Amino acid sequence: MPSIRDLRVRLVTPENVGITVAIVLSVVGAYVIQLRVSAGVAGFFGLIALGVSTPTTLTSHDLLGTRFASAVVGVSVGCTATFVTYVGLLTVVSGWAGSLLDAAVAFTLTALAVEAAARTLD
Repeated sequence: MPSIRDLRVRLVTPENVGITVAIVLSVVGAYVIQLRVSAGVAGFFGLIALGVSTPTTLTSHDLLGTRFASAVVGVSVGCTATFVTYVGLLTVVSGWAGSLLDAAVAFTLTALAVEAAARTLD
């Protein structure tokens, strides 16, 4: 039977801390997008881009590091860059109209940009 210490070591890793930070930032980012765009789909795609795509890409390219501070900083910088890219592309593509197709195009281009940036840093 594993002890509480063993469980803590397994749960509190830089990867899990990075995912937690990304989820918190994605909720804030989706709320900001929802305030500016009337369609809920743009906020949803922003939530997925920040909370799922960015930490997954950072983890798959091993860019989080081995310390908590580097994971928090890395995910924060990555989510900020992803947010700026997504909102910028959403503005260019739709002019803040935020239809499903416009948000999907902005999301896809953002995910490709995040992957390209991660490969460059890798």
